[in-house]
Amino acid sequence: MTAFWTYVFFLVLTRQFKEQGNETQPRLPRQLRYFVVLLTNPSVVRKDRRVTPLYSFLSVKLSHWWLPFLLIYLLSGCSSDGREAANMPPPTGHFEGPITYQGTELRATLDLREVKPGQLQGEVRLADRQNLSLPAQQMTYQHPRLIVRWTTGTTSDFVINLTREGDFLKGKFAADSTEAEILMVRRGDAEPLPYFEQSLRVRSGGSTLPATVLMPDDTLQVHPAVVLLQNAPQRASLAMHILTDLLARRGVVVMLVAGRPATAVSSVSPNSLAADVLAAARALKRVAGVDTTQIGLVGSGAGATALALAASQDNKENSLIKYVVALGAPGTSNAAKNAEEIDRQLRQQDASAADRRLVALTRTQLEQYVRREGRGDTTKLHRNLRKIAPQPWAATTGLPTWVPSKAELEQPKWQELVFDPRAVWEKVRVPVLLLYGGADTTLNVQASANRLRGNAGRRRGSVVRVYAGADQQLLLPAGTQNGKWQWPSPVPGYVDDLTAWLRERLER
Repeated sequence: MTAFWTYVFFLVLTRQFKEQGNETQPRLPRQLRYFVVLLTNPSVVRKDRRVTPLYSFLSVKLSHWWLPFLLIYLLSGCSSDGREAANMPPPTGHFEGPITYQGTELRATLDLREVKPGQLQGEVRLADRQNLSLPAQQMTYQHPRLIVRWTTGTTSDFVINLTREGDFLKGKFAADSTEAEILMVRRGDAEPLPYFEQSLRVRSGGSTLPATVLMPDDTLQVHPAVVLLQNAPQRASLAMHILTDLLARRGVVVMLVAGRPATAVSSVSPNSLAADVLAAARALKRVAGVDTTQIGLVGSGAGATALALAASQDNKENSLIKYVVALGAPGTSNAAKNAEEIDRQLRQQDASAADRRLVALTRTQLEQYVRREGRGDTTKLHRNLRKIAPQPWAATTGLPTWVPSKAELEQPKWQELVFDPRAVWEKVRVPVLLLYGGADTTLNVQASANRLRGNAGRRRGSVVRVYAGADQQLLLPAGTQNGKWQWPSPVPGYVDDLTAWLRERLER
């Protein structure tokens, strides 16, 4: 109705000017200025013969004292339209459509649910991706824009930026340097989520850790359960988001625990995280609907070592932990990993071969000194540290300028330097599933797999598997093959291997 009266009002204005022989289109801005003057200073307008007919018409027909109220009414109608747009409910339902990049389409679905007023929950499914879902981590809606975001554990997030147009959602999907077009249409109501969330607090030492429990929404009385460790100093990987949803959809209770907060990575030791994991497992045991005889541990990256520590210490907990699943578990010491990276950086800084050998020798001497807990002759170590200190590339080596004292060796950075994950995995007495992406650049995959296969892999039912070509997320990366764009996809066999191994554990 507001739009109708606005149209009529301006039609009256333009008609009056046409009667004076003026062209309406080019003079409309000036007419509007006259109208404003008419409202604010009628005496000035009366002196202008160009608007005398207009003023006479409005004076006779409307009585000019109505005009301010009419203007207020029109403006309030516009502002109310804006408020209505701002207060529009977010889009919900089941949306389908293609994601298109370089002429290659990937069919996708997006399920959106409003769990609280203005709060959306949803997940994306991609065609031919082993029926895996990717739950949205962050969703914001401000009409007409919908933004969906995932943290990936790397430097770049995945972001979907959509605009709502009736039953359509259109926009772009961005990941790294890739930007693809999206067009989706609503095809009905969203599928109900087969699990629900509940918040829990875990007491670990003097800390209280927030945790989230995903409980399958079915008719079973009890369910197997896992504690899934999200490394506190790091962003959770995309693979762990997918795995969380996969387990909950398969009838497994999943407790997500972030580990104790820290101001720096070095301040969180594997022992501290292991204590958090055991505390979470004990809290999970008390959750209604959990089968206390089927509790496992799941994690990735550096957090996997904390899982091994927790499982090795579980002998004192009456074997609460029944199995461990880890993605990308490091099997070599930090010293070995750092040595490779330092040598690469020294090459980039044009350090000579003799200098690189000196650094390698000095690092070995320092590691032996730390392992001996500060005992033994340090003359050679001291001399080599003094040789390296004035060099322009000295900061790259990470070496100290002096030999640390026995008291300084108690600092976490020195203990972590010589920490060997293999020694921890050797003490694990429950079945272990270790999965690696062959193209993972965050660790030495083959060295880690080989070292742990000969230790944790010796336990009955344990499996160590490397998927060729997969990255740290266990995805085959995107790229152009035979002139056609290929979207990233889960490495073949990963989902089947994981579910089959878990089924065997849970049926025992």
